[in-house]
Amino acid sequence: MLERQVASLLEDERDFIANAANFSALVYTMLPLVNWAGFYFPDEDGLVLGPFGGKPACTRLPKGKGVCNRSFEHAESVIVEDVNAFPGHIACDSASRSELVVPLLSGGLVYGVFDIDSPVPGRFTEADRRGVERLVAQFMKATPVPERYGSVRKSGSRINERIDVQTCRDHHVVLRYLAEDLGNAAPRPKVAQALLARVRTVLVRHLKLEDDCLYPRLQNSSNEILRGKAERYRTEMGGLRRQFSELWNRWSADGAIAADVAGFHQEWLSFQTALLARIDSEDSDLYVAVDAELA
Repeated sequence: MLERQVASLLEDERDFIANAANFSALVYTMLPLVNWAGFYFPDEDGLVLGPFGGKPACTRLPKGKGVCNRSFEHAESVIVEDVNAFPGHIACDSASRSELVVPLLSGGLVYGVFDIDSPVPGRFTEADRRGVERLVAQFMKATPVPERYGSVRKSGSRINERIDVQTCRDHHVVLRYLAEDLGNAAPRPKVAQALLARVRTVLVRHLKLEDDCLYPRLQNSSNEILRGKAERYRTEMGGLRRQFSELWNRWSADGAIAADVAGFHQEWLSFQTALLARIDSEDSDLYVAVDAELA
């Protein structure tokens, strides 16, 4: 549900501060047993406070101290079951007892962290970590980061490649939801037309990421089997791309769906079946092979 809400919240807005503020407010409001959620960004002396939801927080976190700096400096998420037992913990709110921090990663760089606090010890699980990482990846993909927030630390190229694969998986999650919603929305032409435009936005981004990053990486692999998979999936995607392009050209114009609801519904269900089969195949085969390659 949160992934769907984040996708909708960020879809039509490109301003970084606006999106960061709304993203923080959404997570703070929707996650149970949370007393703070917000961003910290790098500067010369450590990390500085960004948009957040909750009580006023520490404005600056000195380099090398606290959970947020640990996450930022190592470019990895950190779960702390008991903040009082974490060496160098910076207490902004004495009510906070556990913490989850996720780095903001893009293009092999670390742009800051997203921090969530809870008044309950041991509040955050590995499932929470994975879920919040997906939400943060959605935020970073949808929102251009201004230069002033540029990272002072490069992460490894393999971290960047793993981010690309995870982003592809995130696209799959959103496409599944949109495909289902669009299949149910055919009797409501205006809703269906808006959903069709959202499908196109996500699908275009997904295909560009595969073409620009994923497939070139796989085709340079020393693993012959993986190279073969990449070529097969690239060829198959060409057919799916053409199928959607024809569907879009036929039904995207104002009033086109309303003029033939049954025709649109039939054609969409045909494409939806092909799209979901492709997503299932990539998730269970291609991305599993890529993960093994990057391990």
